Amino acid sequence: MTELPPEPATALDDAEDVVDDSVGDDEPLQVGDDYGAPDVMSLVAFVLAIGSILGFGLLNGTYYLLLDLHQDPSKARGVTAMLLGAAFALAPVILGWRASARVIDSDPRWIGSVARAAVVLGLMSLVLRLLIAILMAGTDAPTNFRF
Repeated sequence: MTELPPEPATALDDAEDVVDDSVGDDEPLQVGDDYGAPDVMSLVAFVLAIGSILGFGLLNGTYYLLLDLHQDPSKARGVTAMLLGAAFALAPVILGWRASARVIDSDPRWIGSVARAAVVLGLMSLVLRLLIAILMAGTDAPTNFRF
């Protein structure tokens, strides 16, 4: 008969490597469950949705395209800024959707409600920004329109 080659030694086979069994005896180690939990995701989505609908922070597309207030913004830059803001409004929609999909029966009811509210507010911000972009593109208003 042919003999099989011996299995390669692993790092735990060495006598010097000692595994500490006292760590994690009380409960299993759960890494990454804190920030991916539906309650955290729903709250983050709700805050992002409020920031998106009010135009606060980095979710506003005009911060990226209309940096200099002294120059006259063109119609194309204004429309592009609104479209960029509408694209940023998808972030709370996606986060809220994922949070509402991960809610289980043992979670409090407010988690699902806040996640659905974030989805609705994010979609409302998206629709309003697209409506503004369509109105800006279709009008013959002067190009010195200030945001």
